[in-house]
Amino acid sequence: MQTAKDLGYRPDVIHLHDWQTALIAYYLKKEHDPFFENTKSLLTIHNLLHQGHFGADVIPYAKIDWSDFNPGTFEDYGRINYLKGGIRFADKINTVSPQHAREILTPEFGAGLDFILRERKNDLHGILNGIDTDLWNPKNDDILVSKYSLRDFQIGKQRNKEELVRQMNLESAQKPVFSMAVRLAEQKGIRMLAESIEPILNSMECQFAIMGEGEKWAQDYFASLPRKYPGKIGVYIGFNNDFEHIMDAGGDFSLIPSLYEPCGLKQMVSQTYGALPIVRSTGGLADTVANYNERYGFGTGFKFSAITPQALYNTISWANSTYYDRPEHIANMRKMAMAQDYSWTKSSEDYQTLYKTMSGVS
Repeated sequence: MQTAKDLGYRPDVIHLHDWQTALIAYYLKKEHDPFFENTKSLLTIHNLLHQGHFGADVIPYAKIDWSDFNPGTFEDYGRINYLKGGIRFADKINTVSPQHAREILTPEFGAGLDFILRERKNDLHGILNGIDTDLWNPKNDDILVSKYSLRDFQIGKQRNKEELVRQMNLESAQKPVFSMAVRLAEQKGIRMLAESIEPILNSMECQFAIMGEGEKWAQDYFASLPRKYPGKIGVYIGFNNDFEHIMDAGGDFSLIPSLYEPCGLKQMVSQTYGALPIVRSTGGLADTVANYNERYGFGTGFKFSAITPQALYNTISWANSTYYDRPEHIANMRKMAMAQDYSWTKSSEDYQTLYKTMSGVS
């Protein structure tokens, strides 16, 4: 705010992100600075679980009036909550998918702030994130062993699958590969996978390629599986950007069984590369994946709702049987997935419309 004043730049809208900048919404309302008389604030919530809790001793330093340290604004069980105050004072609020904007109004997903979000629901919007389609595009991706496009993807997908099978020491490029590049954290549904993956490996003709790092128990468990099931699962503990491109291009299916997902980018990238997502129907996953219609062969992925290992097992089994029994449906779904536009074009237009509404610009 001081930089804007030093530059003589009066913004129509200051776009805030998460608790780290939420106090600006408060300052704009409370300081009554003539310089910002016409400036509005938009607060984007990326992850509601991270709220910026601090002891009440920071209140003088943060220039918060003690009268605003109450349960309706900043106070949260004796501590200050930056995000809560930002939600109260921002002119508009949004989160990163329409479905998640509805979810956070409920106690299940509201992380203790659902009541204040319900009070502001008329000012709450859901706008999907986008992906960088220059970086994530199989048509011009130099990392791939073979580039491909929507019009001709069969050969390119197969060559990248062969490379993925080779690097992960899997059995065959003729069997389906379920890939998963993820942070190994509870939110991402890894416990569901841990409790279902061995029954899957013991009962289905399929293969897994897993890359990620995070919680130690998960790293240790998944890293032990290739020795127990040689040729059926490959695991890379850590992250490798180049290899993630190969996983998307070579995988038949992309596992994203998140417990909650405000937006998620993985399912968008996977579809762009023709890897059909297997997702729990929540947040942005629900908004961006069209469930497989077995009668007509339509859809861009496979969805389930229950947070149980059995639900994940059943959905992987559904995808696996479709791969073998209805290959024409898989081909059609890949075309539909790759035809989706997940660039920032639509999302940026939605933000511009919101900015104009806030600032009164026609």
